[in-house]
Amino acid sequence: MRDTLHSTWVGIRAPFRENTYRVLFIAAFAGMFALFTLIPALTVVGNTIAAQLEIFTARDYAIVALLSGLYALFITMQVYVLRQKKTIDSSVGATIGGGVGALFAGVAGTAFCASCLAPLFALFGIGLGGVLFVLEYRFYFVAGITALMLVAIYLTARRVNRTCASCTSHN
Repeated sequence: MRDTLHSTWVGIRAPFRENTYRVLFIAAFAGMFALFTLIPALTVVGNTIAAQLEIFTARDYAIVALLSGLYALFITMQVYVLRQKKTIDSSVGATIGGGVGALFAGVAGTAFCASCLAPLFALFGIGLGGVLFVLEYRFYFVAGITALMLVAIYLTARRVNRTCASCTSHN
């Protein structure tokens, strides 16, 4: 267990040895934070960015910061892995799939915000019952999304360290 945690930590830290990836992390964090703030401001009729910032509580900001940080870390690590590869191989599909999954997890992270969730669910044809269900159990959804993001980061760290057998078999 200790070796796994150490290996994961080494994989997470690897991209941050270069300033380029530090800047990428900060830009991705700011972009995701802005996206999580803009989704409700743009999808709720009559809502503005200023009004959205006023109705966010400290807990909302903490959740947005957590999800933005996890997503920014995932993006940074994926870009690092792609740049380390000399050729494009079949693992690119897994990277794109992981990125789409992480993006879905990030967008689903708006489950903590009722004003964000209703218009977003309406776009997918999910009715009021679905919105009320998610709102009732929103912290479980956010916990699940956080867990999925952590798994994605863990698997990416394994790719960085080349300790994942299925990831290295394509090299």
